[in-house]
Amino acid sequence: MSDNGDKDTDIDLDNQPGGSTALKHDHDHNPTGKNQWGQIAPLTEELKTEIEGLFHRNITQSKRILEALSNKGYKIGRTKLFSYLAKMRAEKRIGTSRNPLSSDAEQTQAVLSAMDDDPNGTRGPRRIKESLGHKGIHISRDKITQVMQDYAPEGFHQRAPGTKVIHRTPLISNGPNDEWSMDGHDKLAKAGFEIYGIRDKYSGKYLHYVVLPSNRYAAVIGVVLLKCIKKYGVIPVQGSTDRGSEVRDAFSIHSILRQHFAPDLVEELIPSWNFLVSYRNITVERSWRPVFEKWGVNILTFYNTGLYSGDFKRDDELHKQTAAWIWYPIVQRELDIFCLEQNCHRVRKQNEKLLPSGGSADDFYSYPEKYGGEQCGIEVDMRVIDQLLDEAVEGKQRMCHVDEDFEQLAIAAHVAIGLPAITLHSAWSVFRHMIAHLSQ
Repeated sequence: MSDNGDKDTDIDLDNQPGGSTALKHDHDHNPTGKNQWGQIAPLTEELKTEIEGLFHRNITQSKRILEALSNKGYKIGRTKLFSYLAKMRAEKRIGTSRNPLSSDAEQTQAVLSAMDDDPNGTRGPRRIKESLGHKGIHISRDKITQVMQDYAPEGFHQRAPGTKVIHRTPLISNGPNDEWSMDGHDKLAKAGFEIYGIRDKYSGKYLHYVVLPSNRYAAVIGVVLLKCIKKYGVIPVQGSTDRGSEVRDAFSIHSILRQHFAPDLVEELIPSWNFLVSYRNITVERSWRPVFEKWGVNILTFYNTGLYSGDFKRDDELHKQTAAWIWYPIVQRELDIFCLEQNCHRVRKQNEKLLPSGGSADDFYSYPEKYGGEQCGIEVDMRVIDQLLDEAVEGKQRMCHVDEDFEQLAIAAHVAIGLPAITLHSAWSVFRHMIAHLSQ
């Protein structure tokens, strides 16, 4: 079902009397602005600001604009208004849903961002249009509807009269690599460690969890996906994420690879990507609680012990780079160990569960036939993946936790102090010795 409401009635700046003429010929038959109705208000900066304010209040219809300006004491006719609006449009000061200033891709991202602010999917296209309009972003309701139908079609049913409850259904999957669920985790972000994880839906296996300076860059998440693909030699039939802008590159990479290496899969029948609201991205979301409670809190305890001991100077660049050089590898190593343990952990038999139980995630992933599943991964040419990784310069640069020049200095300092082992328990002791050497 679709949401009801009136069609857009915004001004078409390219198809109005006086609008396009004013742009093309810059000719006015009444340059003085005087007629039988009195002096017409000239297009001053003050008037431009008033009009911009109206557009930011979602007042974009000519009748309402004229009424609002009249209440402010501006005498303007409809034809003159269109001329003024055309000039402001040419100056990139205003846009409407029919004449947007943003590109199609930018409009799509604006709608996705608005949808992300509504995780329960309570707002339809009309409400989204109004919300964006109040931010000065004017997009046609047809475009908004199209994006919402493409990325979250279930929302239209959810908002239908009588459909108020979110119906939860059991997770189902055909086998390993049928679907990879991906998301970021930020509970360690204050310490500087952001995480991005990829988990297999069928087996629950923690496929690839990475510690990053930031998990919000599309180029970075693209590299994370490519490394996961290289690690397992396949791509999934489908990927699942929320609608954050950081998944742009990963979505593009997967879509192109699947189209090339599995051309028989019909996109309309089996979409290559599922864009979900966060609470629907269940497979990876369920991993974050154990990640934090069984692993993250301990990492923070060790890290904060030295951070607040007085040895670490927050505003000192040398201290920040040295701490990052020491701690990022530790945190990644400990996260790898945690994932290994989780994948080996045996879960109890659950007869009501549609996904496999009574074994470990590694068992379910490696031997799906024992649990009624089948391998679903799509094999890809690793030379293609290597080439894409070689070309992913921006993503790899943003994944670096220290400057390239400092990396060499830190290695030399570590050698100079005797190459002591760096563990959770020794990290801050090594930090003090390295700082003493680097400060000489």
